[in-house]
Amino acid sequence: MTQPTITRRSFVKSAAALGAACGLGVAVSDDLVHVDPAHADTGGDVKIVKTACRACIASCAVLAHVKNGRVIKIEGNPESPMSQGGLCAKGMAGIQALYHPNRNKYPMRRVGERGQNQWERITWDEAITEIAEKLIEIDEKYGSECVAVSTGGGGNPHFSNVKRFGEAVNTPNVWEPGCAQCYLPRMGASQLSNGMGKPNNLSFADSNGWDYYFTDSPVDSLVLWGTDPSNSSVATGGRALAELRAREQGLKTVVIDPRMTMDAAKAEVWLPIRPGTDAALLMAWTKWIIDNEKYDEDFCTNWTNMPYIVNPETRLTLKPTECGLEGTDKDYVIWDPAEGKPVVLEYPMNEGVTPPLFGTYEIDGKQYPTGGQLLKESVDEFTLAKAAEICWLDEGQIEKALEIYTSGQSGIMQGVPIDQYEQSQQCALGALNLEYLMGNVQKPGAMLQSFKPCPARDQIPNTPRFLKKEKMLKRLGVQEHKGLLDWDMAFIPAVFKAMKDGDPYQIHAWFERSGNKHVVLGNATCLDEIVPNLDFVCHIFMYPTAFSVLCADMLLPSAEWLETNLVIPQLNAIVIRQAVTHLFETVEEGLIWTQIVQKMAEMGNVHAQEAFTAEGTNGIPMYKNEYEKQKLHLNNLKMSWEEAAEKGVFEWCTEEEYRTYYGYKAVDEATGKAKGFGTPSKKCEVYCESNTILGRTGFPWSQCFEEKNLVLEPASKDYEPLCYYKEPAESPLTDTEYPLVLTEGRLPMYHHGTLRNIPYLREIYPVPEMWIHPDDAATYGVEDGQWCTIASRRGETHGKARVTTAIAKGVIYQERFWAPELLDTDPERAYRVMNINVLTKNDEPYNPEYGTYTLRGFQVKVTPDAAAPEGVWTEPEQFEPWMPQPSDPTEEVFDYGA
Repeated sequence: MTQPTITRRSFVKSAAALGAACGLGVAVSDDLVHVDPAHADTGGDVKIVKTACRACIASCAVLAHVKNGRVIKIEGNPESPMSQGGLCAKGMAGIQALYHPNRNKYPMRRVGERGQNQWERITWDEAITEIAEKLIEIDEKYGSECVAVSTGGGGNPHFSNVKRFGEAVNTPNVWEPGCAQCYLPRMGASQLSNGMGKPNNLSFADSNGWDYYFTDSPVDSLVLWGTDPSNSSVATGGRALAELRAREQGLKTVVIDPRMTMDAAKAEVWLPIRPGTDAALLMAWTKWIIDNEKYDEDFCTNWTNMPYIVNPETRLTLKPTECGLEGTDKDYVIWDPAEGKPVVLEYPMNEGVTPPLFGTYEIDGKQYPTGGQLLKESVDEFTLAKAAEICWLDEGQIEKALEIYTSGQSGIMQGVPIDQYEQSQQCALGALNLEYLMGNVQKPGAMLQSFKPCPARDQIPNTPRFLKKEKMLKRLGVQEHKGLLDWDMAFIPAVFKAMKDGDPYQIHAWFERSGNKHVVLGNATCLDEIVPNLDFVCHIFMYPTAFSVLCADMLLPSAEWLETNLVIPQLNAIVIRQAVTHLFETVEEGLIWTQIVQKMAEMGNVHAQEAFTAEGTNGIPMYKNEYEKQKLHLNNLKMSWEEAAEKGVFEWCTEEEYRTYYGYKAVDEATGKAKGFGTPSKKCEVYCESNTILGRTGFPWSQCFEEKNLVLEPASKDYEPLCYYKEPAESPLTDTEYPLVLTEGRLPMYHHGTLRNIPYLREIYPVPEMWIHPDDAATYGVEDGQWCTIASRRGETHGKARVTTAIAKGVIYQERFWAPELLDTDPERAYRVMNINVLTKNDEPYNPEYGTYTLRGFQVKVTPDAAAPEGVWTEPEQFEPWMPQPSDPTEEVFDYGA
């Protein structure tokens, strides 16, 4: 059995690998492949350029050492307020990614059959012209909605660029897998229930939780619910947590994860929950807090809608006009216990009235509950004992975790696992309600903050909303899963149905900008039936993947992060990413989209002409001077791009100005009353009627389109205003054929589907480990270090067993993976052989709000294999063909300032 430990030798080896990844020409010891010292040029001066990484979403500040135009070393920049000089393996491998011998260097057109990996080099003008002609042809013959555009999956993506392109070519069908399955449910739930805006939610790994980057934060305890910052945001969130733990007063933590992660190893309580049952545990926590009166009564009374009376017939808060009181449909009704009658709320609260949080009251012969009463009733059956039974946990440990959470200042960090099955929105609302009950909102030490906003942005804003109502209504899945309106995204299974069956219309072209789509999509083998029905597939990425070989008709080479520019807000500072070099004919992805739109406009396409000439920020057309536009907001700081780039990292305000608390209590000059929150009631919606209204109308996110008062048809079922529990569709309680539950997790050396072609990273983690509990290993005949076949009802793949008590009994863990070494010989096996996304689900049931499909918490079986999969590299020497081959810088392809 493998214990969750690391030997001195393996530590030295890993440390050497990570250190060597910083530069070229460093000879290293142990098993690592030796680098030819000649790779590092010996002449010329070394210049240090301040930039920022984008191997994942953390954007850690970097010092790039450049000699004779070549990047020879990377190290962290200590000026960053979030990473403070730290850099993980992904960032340190930036040189190997930049100078990888298999990079996409030039535009390429397929000349053989799909899957034969035969290409011819073409010019950028040929590529852009051919694409523009194809898009115009599809628009004229079938309609522009017959074009699909996607991103996501790692590798320096900017989501807004892709959405801007979709709007410019007049297609509503833009999508990406890290949306309904990653982050959007947590973000959307926060927007609906507290209105605090996109960055203010419980996701720490997405650079939220700003107060915790300051070691004087008065936080006493944190609950890490399905998140492991020490793996997923090593140099930023992981570092911040380590420093909070190291303070004199320390930091108590609770980790809820079926795996013994690095953060779980440091926790006071580890709850190895059964994947897919988080909602049950959230409801039990809610009941315990209410029953034991641990909630913040003042905050719940004055700053949530728990006292608001709800109309059981409409399932919305009661309006004065519905019960004979004077007022409007924008007013709310509370119960006055002193008068024994309903009264209209006088925001923020009626003087001298303390409305009850719980209770049901008779008005005109009918019974009306408060929002708090409905919350209490919804969790009534979820005792700790029931949650322990459902979630496979110890009741005493659950209570110990609750005592930590409810003692002192606390916060909840919620990770991606809850985004990856049917109850994504329910789990997000449930966790937010725990924070509202405890009053953990905009106070020192809280996770939910609304600090002073940075004047800079790391995403170029979308174009003006060119999509007309009739076009937007053709967005696939928009009626049923209205939460996708928040990110302007289409519903992936509906897109795939249109591609495969032509229902409700045929998708003819697919533009894909990201890593290996086979690695990040549920039930990835479905692409085998889908892609043959497409007329044209274009893949935009830094290097070839299984998607490139099996699916694409054209490959466009996008830039690595060391070749790009961006303005990045970090706390009260700004970090500048600036291009350190430029290689071959690579192009930053936003500029690729720009060139296509400009060419279409020149060819007379009216949609592209409208987008390309529309006035945007500071009078500059939205689709001109792409690089210049992303720097425009520096004007707010009276600073040029050159000045900002020279600084690299600089403060835009002081720490004291930045850390602003209790913003909801600040007086609104227009009304003379407290500003409150960004919801219609200006309160935190524990009873989230905004979720129900979203399902019925599309409000508030349908209001962002060209038709401002757009009301959509209701979804087939109401979106529920409170968290509820459903047993997963595939359950170990009923499944004997597939008895084990599968979960995923993050690795510190990879991001989504990227970097499996980086030699030093593959030396550290060459193949995916399948964690299995010793009892389960004994049952299924699995030995430590043995290769196994993992099968679900959708397919099978392989992993190397790690028999360990660091995984819950009845659960197995394995990360998605693929084998770039098989691209030339067997591209289909390249994505199938070690990829758990050939096992995952993309069929029903879906989350009602966002259409989330199931990537965790489904059933599998495990059988031992006789040998390792053929052709998969495992030894250091095998990765030598991928060692970096430094190249001289080249001129930029396009004149960006023209």
